[in-house]
Amino acid sequence: MAQILLVGKDWQPRALLRAQLIEEGLDVEARETVAEALASLEASPTLPALLVADLSSSDDPITDAELLSGWTRQVPTWILASRSLIVDVSLKGRGFELILFRPIDIGELVEQIKQRVG
Repeated sequence: MAQILLVGKDWQPRALLRAQLIEEGLDVEARETVAEALASLEASPTLPALLVADLSSSDDPITDAELLSGWTRQVPTWILASRSLIVDVSLKGRGFELILFRPIDIGELVEQIKQRVG
């Protein structure tokens, strides 16, 4: 079973996405911060099939993007971002597999994730 690692400060969207992915039969781990997610990656004997990080509500999206970019060669990483983030930092060229901008339909995101890891 493919494992997904979710990261996002806002607990409600994170919990909703996690619940829907679990309902679809995926193994999902969720963390509130990028630092927590990276600590989880470092401690785990296996890497997830996909990391999905919602930077739209991050306290420091620039730093979080830099930290995540260090893992993109080992873990496919998708970024959820607000349109204003593109003004602050260019996410392109950091190795992220996919960059999606809010608002995002959760049902469509779940389908995209299932197709990616299925």
